[in-house]
Amino acid sequence: MFLNLLPARTTPRRGRWTAGPLRAALLAIMFALSVAAPAPAQAPDPATPSPPASSAAAAFDAAKTTLDQAEAMLERQLSEAELTNVRNRLDPVREALVAAIAQVEPRLAEARDRLNQLGPKPADGAPAETPEARQNRDEQTRTVAELDARVKALKVQQVRVDQLVERITDRRRQLFTAQLFERSVPIVDPRFWLQLSDALPRLGRSARFLAEDWWHHLVDVAGTSRIAVAFGLGLIAAIVLVSLYRQLHRYGLYGNPADVPASRLARVKAAIRTTLERALVLPVLVGIPLLIVQNFDLVLPRAAPIPGAVFFAVLIVSVTRGVMQGVMAPGAPAYRLIELPDAFAEAVFASVRAAAWAIAVGLVSLAFAQVVIAPVAVTAFITGLTAIAIAVIIFLFLRRTTERHHDSEDGGVPEVQPATTKQPWAWTRPALWMALAAIAIALVAGFTALAAFLASRIAAAVVIAALTVMILVFLDAIIAEWFGPTTVRGRSLSAAIGIRPDRLDLIGTLFGGVLHIVVLIASALVVFGPWGFGGGGASLEDAFFGVRFGEIRSLAMTILGAGLVLAIGLLALRAVMTWFRDKVLPRTGMDSGLQNSVGTIVGYAGFALVASLGLRQIGLDLSNITIIAGALSVGIGFGLQSIVQNFVSGLILLAERPIRVGDSIVVKGEEGHVRKISVRSTEIETFDRATVILPNAELITGVVKNWTLSNTLSRITIPVRVAYDSDPDLVRDQMIAAACDNRFIIQDPPPRVFLMRFGDNGLEFELRGVVTNVEYSLTTRSELQLSILSRFRQHGIIIAPPVQTVQTALDPPAAAAPEPEPPPAAEVPATRRQPKPKA
Repeated sequence: MFLNLLPARTTPRRGRWTAGPLRAALLAIMFALSVAAPAPAQAPDPATPSPPASSAAAAFDAAKTTLDQAEAMLERQLSEAELTNVRNRLDPVREALVAAIAQVEPRLAEARDRLNQLGPKPADGAPAETPEARQNRDEQTRTVAELDARVKALKVQQVRVDQLVERITDRRRQLFTAQLFERSVPIVDPRFWLQLSDALPRLGRSARFLAEDWWHHLVDVAGTSRIAVAFGLGLIAAIVLVSLYRQLHRYGLYGNPADVPASRLARVKAAIRTTLERALVLPVLVGIPLLIVQNFDLVLPRAAPIPGAVFFAVLIVSVTRGVMQGVMAPGAPAYRLIELPDAFAEAVFASVRAAAWAIAVGLVSLAFAQVVIAPVAVTAFITGLTAIAIAVIIFLFLRRTTERHHDSEDGGVPEVQPATTKQPWAWTRPALWMALAAIAIALVAGFTALAAFLASRIAAAVVIAALTVMILVFLDAIIAEWFGPTTVRGRSLSAAIGIRPDRLDLIGTLFGGVLHIVVLIASALVVFGPWGFGGGGASLEDAFFGVRFGEIRSLAMTILGAGLVLAIGLLALRAVMTWFRDKVLPRTGMDSGLQNSVGTIVGYAGFALVASLGLRQIGLDLSNITIIAGALSVGIGFGLQSIVQNFVSGLILLAERPIRVGDSIVVKGEEGHVRKISVRSTEIETFDRATVILPNAELITGVVKNWTLSNTLSRITIPVRVAYDSDPDLVRDQMIAAACDNRFIIQDPPPRVFLMRFGDNGLEFELRGVVTNVEYSLTTRSELQLSILSRFRQHGIIIAPPVQTVQTALDPPAAAAPEPEPPPAAEVPATRRQPKPKA
């Protein structure tokens, strides 16, 4: 068809267009002038609206018509499919309204600017303006009024769209809740089995009628020729698919990987390849025959849900097997993406695959029940049987992965066999037991749909979690390969961009963290998103009695919702802070003290954010809390003065950083290392391994000796006393040599030896040097003293003993001797000591 649009090729005649090149050049010049010449201006018809105005009016009319029809339909009782259809019709209307508003609002802004340039209308006593100015003002005023009215009308329709969407969402939520919490006869009740026994003959007759109708459809409608052609085409497709399968299998399809992967990226690639092979091959082999059957109209019209259910069931089983085999790698621990024991990984793989089969069989059975219009008892039996099957699979998994107890050799108390590897994700076991109990309670209480909903969500959550792990590990491997400072690609990218490798590593870590958050949020939306078992469409939030957490009126449910938000927020904050402290901060180049300050401030900011979300979930307005806090500030100031003082002191410590984590300080007679600085107190670990908790106010208002504030250097002094007959120069040289040979003494400034004084029994020298780290002072002192002692002994230098004070013990008093007789008077000396005069 496109060939007919081309011009016919003609053969030029001889003798004509002798000046062909000149004439072609003239024609080209004339064509260029005609294009470049401006077209004559054509005055616009004032009666004809501009294109934006006409499109906005058309959008308004179409939106109003569609919204009126939607409101009329919502006045009736609609099914889930009808509500979904109405909801889908509103999205194009919203987009058209947004586009129309975006076209009209710039024109409205321009018209208002022109009106403002004309200025206000002159006052009564002011000089009159010209008629042209008055006419321009009136025209601009009328234009502004028309455009403003048009924008308001479009926004009104936009509000109607939002209101209708909210009404449809509420109706769907209520419908889903009614179906989910619809109570029927429990499966353990004998009445249920009586109803099922009564329904089975009807089900058999309906199945027989379906088979007869399908046979008549194949014979009367499709015909033998169509069936033969479909069969032949299917046979050709089967031959081609088998040949292609063998060819791909020869090139490595379903092939076993190497014993050990070459790298982390190779392991992830092998997992992705395994997932794609197991997830796509079987759906393709099943989907092509189903497509042939449908295209040749071999399916009974009312039986159309059955082929779709079969294909979807095959897809569920294949995708589940592919994802779980790619992540768990049963039989190939080297390619396992999660560090799990072999037995545990194989148990997870087998259990999830069995649950997928249970869901697939239930899905096909429900589609068949829908086609034959089975009684309610049959549908309840299929749903309940699916829930029971998944519950049994969960129970067997928990029992299989429980630690085994072995009897002791003497027949006494059984002993638990010590596990070589700690079982990961132990917190999932209580959650699974709780889910198992919830499924059992729902089945006993008669809430069969709720039991099937919970069971299918658990199985799907495991598959989605495994797929999330695969994506995260793949992202980590890619980022480590392209942003790593030691990899070839990382160095090449760093040189190409022109930044240092460590900065590229930091950028890769931050970029990886953002991607992790996006993947985790997407996975959470899929797990808790709008889908359910058996075609139910609603989120898990909708299952809580059909209302949102923010709209719950019950106080108990409000507190429960706020607690759930707070718990999820704290868990998420903990995970983010762990990643931030372990991955981001070490790559920033900051010292450990600054990393601790930044991590603490970010942690408290995150906690404040989570707390505010929890308060808003309860319904408390933060502005009201501010007013209450202001009213109680005086009482709080007196009652919690010390706590507030410590809090402010903690903020000062984190901001000014006079003390950092890892510093060696002395405060109030306690000496040790700073281990943690919080907003209320600081933890110090002494050299005796004792923890001292000091209020922050003591560190701000008291005297603190910080050995490592500016640097870790410290001076060490070693006094030595030698005998007087020692050579002072030799003593000095040996002491300096001992200091220069020590590994912890720096040489700039060099160590010095001083003769301090002439002691009582020797010359007193003193060695002074600077230690590289105050932490090594005691070790350095010991090594220097041992070295000096060894050198002195080699050179015969005698260390003078210290001055000793000897005190002898007094003899015990002897027996009192008789007092000698006084001499005669003549022998008394002439000079006697005169007594002192009394004062």
